[in-house]
Amino acid sequence: MLNQRDEDSSNALAVMEKAGALFNVYYPPAAYKGYADDFGQYEANKVPLVESGKHEGSSLYKWVVRNDTNEALGLHSGSYAETDSYRYVGEMAERLFPNSTESCTLFGKGERMALAQNIGEPIDLGDGDIIKPQVMWISSYNGQWSTSVYHLTHRWFCMNQLAGAAPIFSVKHTTNHNFTFEQRSNILLEAMEHAQVVARMARTLKDQAFTDAQFEHLIKQVVPLPKPFNEVGDIHAIAEKRMKENRDAMQLTWRTECTQFGNVYRIDQTTEAFDGNRWLAYNAVQGAEQHNINARFNTSDVGKQRSMTKMISGGTPFASRALDLLRVG
Repeated sequence: MLNQRDEDSSNALAVMEKAGALFNVYYPPAAYKGYADDFGQYEANKVPLVESGKHEGSSLYKWVVRNDTNEALGLHSGSYAETDSYRYVGEMAERLFPNSTESCTLFGKGERMALAQNIGEPIDLGDGDIIKPQVMWISSYNGQWSTSVYHLTHRWFCMNQLAGAAPIFSVKHTTNHNFTFEQRSNILLEAMEHAQVVARMARTLKDQAFTDAQFEHLIKQVVPLPKPFNEVGDIHAIAEKRMKENRDAMQLTWRTECTQFGNVYRIDQTTEAFDGNRWLAYNAVQGAEQHNINARFNTSDVGKQRSMTKMISGGTPFASRALDLLRVG
């Protein structure tokens, strides 16, 4: 999902360069079309100014614009803290965890950026099912994301990525980024603890068998029938279609999980059954939601980035519901 990497280097700035994330920006004042005054004189491209206070006389609003393409990335108040590029994020990341960058993703025209770094050793859950502890740096020029660091757990087999519910820390553009050993240790500690929590959960769920019939019952609970829109009990066709697509995506991912780590057997000449465990069931729901449902079944970069945005904002209700149900048995 974090889809731009540099096979020749794990330096944060080198990976960002290859992803096209090191462009510069400038901040022109925001103007509006203008108006005719009382004497009929037309004033074009009027720039509203701050009328009082610390920033008196400066522009009330300003754009963030790419130097190379002149594309606007965001509109902010005149006091918005200015940075020349995402370079400072790469410099922070490289200073804290040198030569450990896995990938960088640039969203849209460059409005947002995410950078993933590997930390610690991969954790083998058994049978070659491996999760990898990571941290993810995010930042934006459109105001949607502050510069933040999340702990991230990456599963090799299905490329699922489990982000923490809240950032480890968040900083403003103007913060003096003089990181101490204590801050670095805190990020590392939290990220590794998150990976170990995921590993303990995974091993517990792996020890509990889960059948095809149980999985079918699970996804009916996770993706229930839509509510009827009249007293007769009719369901909107669009809602029913969406429900079926979501369930089918989970079923397909369940079969992939069981083929790799579970058991596939024939009921008759035309029918196969898939049995696994609760960890595979969780990943089937979580993987389908992350890679298909939240991407709106769009396999392009637009779909992948939409899915990643959902992951960062905690927009994975199906996976959360499935985990709750699987934990209680």
